Amino acid sequence: MALPQSPVRSEPLKKRATHIGFISGSGIERAFVVLRYLTLLALVLLSVVGTYYGLAYETAPIMTPLQIVADIRANLDRLWVAIAIQLFLTLSQYGGRQFARRDRRWWVLYLVTLAISVYYNVQAYWTPLNELMLWPVAATLILAGDVLPEFIAIRQE
Repeated sequence: MALPQSPVRSEPLKKRATHIGFISGSGIERAFVVLRYLTLLALVLLSVVGTYYGLAYETAPIMTPLQIVADIRANLDRLWVAIAIQLFLTLSQYGGRQFARRDRRWWVLYLVTLAISVYYNVQAYWTPLNELMLWPVAATLILAGDVLPEFIAIRQE
């Protein structure tokens, strides 16, 4: 004989999340994506400025950003050349790395274009960064400035 079931059911207690925070998880994710885009934009601009000054074998006045704006306004032709060179180097660098996933010989293109881009940035940023910090930190920042945008921009599939 089966026992009659009780009309009252007990459900397991659910743990309720504490409501201490005021920012949602999805809001943080959106803010992080915006931060990534802003970082990418800043690194691209620094790379173009580095190429701009590197073309003329000049040091970028990073401590006086208004001087950078004045220099660029005084020589817009060099800016357009720097943008074209940086666009070519960026596409070659990113494309070389993508093709290198299937054929290792493409690493040569990646490394050559990376070296050219780093060369321009060393011309522009080495002296001021080296004066502000130790040379290994300066070298790391210059190299990271050329490598990081690729990891931020390209979706890994």
